[in-house]
Amino acid sequence: MQSLASRPCLLRAQRPFTAKRSSVVRVRAEASSSSPVPIPTWPKDTETARDVFSFGGSAPERVNGRVAMIGFVSILGPELSKKQPVLEQVGDAWFGILLFSLTITFASILPKLVSGISLKELHSAATSENMKGDGLQQALALFDTNLELWAGRLAMLGFAGLIAIETVKGGEAFF
Repeated sequence: MQSLASRPCLLRAQRPFTAKRSSVVRVRAEASSSSPVPIPTWPKDTETARDVFSFGGSAPERVNGRVAMIGFVSILGPELSKKQPVLEQVGDAWFGILLFSLTITFASILPKLVSGISLKELHSAATSENMKGDGLQQALALFDTNLELWAGRLAMLGFAGLIAIETVKGGEAFF
């Protein structure tokens, strides 16, 4: 390997003034059996798309719950202000609902794609016992994976119940 002193164009590009150096620094790498910096190894993710989206998989109930939570809150506005029934709202915005559902589905599996860890492992790690700490971490521990599942289940029941009540009432708004 050539030294920097034998490459004058490199020295001129780095420094506008050239000066003679009286010392030379040489670096030599030594082969060692152990690396001073541990190299992280990731477990191989064996969870397939079929595993993720199957009936008992890690994604369907969470994705449906997330969509139902946001959907239930979003239908309350027109329901309360305009007295517009749920099925009419869904019929008017079916394309937006479809795009929104696909976006939430992709966002729900994105951590698996980025980290290379299965969703089951990610969900089991997101419990309040694993998220203990102070300050913001303590507040975020309230939003563990089990609470999200139950909130999603309640939102799905609320959404379905609201549709059932409005259907029995003959299509008029519940609120």
